[in-house]
Amino acid sequence: MFARLLFALLLLVVCVGCVPVQDARPAKERAQYHYLLGMSALNEQNPTGALIEFLQAEKIDNSDHKIQDGLAQAYWLKNSHNKALEHFQRAIKLSNGDPRYYNNLGALYLTMERFDEAIGAFRLAADNILFDRPEVAWTGIGFAYVQKQDYPAAQRAYKKAMDLNPRYYMAPFRLGELYFNQDRPVEALESFTRTIELSPGFAQGYYWQGLVYMKMQDTVRAKRAFNEAVQLAPASETARLANNYLKIIQ
Repeated sequence: MFARLLFALLLLVVCVGCVPVQDARPAKERAQYHYLLGMSALNEQNPTGALIEFLQAEKIDNSDHKIQDGLAQAYWLKNSHNKALEHFQRAIKLSNGDPRYYNNLGALYLTMERFDEAIGAFRLAADNILFDRPEVAWTGIGFAYVQKQDYPAAQRAYKKAMDLNPRYYMAPFRLGELYFNQDRPVEALESFTRTIELSPGFAQGYYWQGLVYMKMQDTVRAKRAFNEAVQLAPASETARLANNYLKIIQ
């Protein structure tokens, strides 16, 4: 799944009377070049290649918050959570509290199952007037409250996210999960239907819609929803689970 990462030397050595010739480009430009290669590797889901490039960028410029954020993401994907935490915190410090990095830190804390700290980090992002995606942070807050089994607080957070951005499909999706697990199928169906309206290509939305129909004993609509999930993401875990239910229905 990963495309081949392009490696380029920014320090060119030519043997002319055994005297090395260095890259004449400014340090910032060379660091940015490695940073961009690292981001390309991340987009290709190649965390090892990304880490190599970000570390090279950091050697050149250790004061760039974007490089620190890239390092954190690469370490996270390598399951090196403590190193990821270290670099997210450094990115926050170097950027004077950029809310995007607080949001990323909150997501990392979720992975680490440090839910109170996740809520704190997400709130620092959500409450920052300069953050352009507060609905993402509020959805993270809701998910953390679910893990803490504080379901009323989770519901309030998800609804806050939906109020802030009615077009953000993950907030109604998470709210639908909450309703489903509380045995509130009518409200869950409404949330999953809204999710699908906002993101018609989101296979999990159809899968969970199918689960609600199963709970309602509407096998015709359940089959239709599960088939849609399979068609949208045939090689996914969601498709495998949907196919299991289709076998039961048939």
